[in-house]
Amino acid sequence: MRFGGKDIIKPPNFSNKQLEEHNRLYPEVHAAKLKEIEVRLIRADTACVDPTYCQLRSLKKEQAYALNSVRLHDLYFDNFGDEDALPSAELKTLLERDFGSYQEWEKQFVGLAMCSRGWVVLGFDLKDGVLRNFFADDHSEGVWSVFTLLVLDVYEHAYCKAFSTRNEYVDSFLRSVRWETVNRRLKVVKEFYQNIVTVL
Repeated sequence: MRFGGKDIIKPPNFSNKQLEEHNRLYPEVHAAKLKEIEVRLIRADTACVDPTYCQLRSLKKEQAYALNSVRLHDLYFDNFGDEDALPSAELKTLLERDFGSYQEWEKQFVGLAMCSRGWVVLGFDLKDGVLRNFFADDHSEGVWSVFTLLVLDVYEHAYCKAFSTRNEYVDSFLRSVRWETVNRRLKVVKEFYQNIVTVL
């Protein structure tokens, strides 16, 4: 399958129809809306500004929402698909260091997947040099200076047509993580982190 010009591996238990619909209704729509928002931003009134409501504030808020939706979906689709794949030794070592064990990391990740309204992210904190799990109830939430390693979409549109429960979906996702992609992201951020640690 190809989404956004990239080859995507279809994970077990996910149907082509469900994945194609997910892609068409969310990142594709939000990418188109993002272009519209950015055109409007060029012409936005910067003289009439107010923290309760103004055109500029509203457009910037929705720009972040649409942009994060496109980027998070891109990362999400890219990081699943390989059944029985494993994290690299380096990633396992960091998960053990920062969470106590791989199992403890997974328990927290699953717990967040059950209580989040939108996204769960394993990220590398560029300030502290550690791995952390985060969740976001909508696309415009996030934490600065964190490099995304693994993304799980837990909005209902991601699973309700293909899975009986969220538990079943999360379990299937974790058994289908494309760890090669996550390992590659970790390698890139570790190299980057070595160069910026003194700046931050």
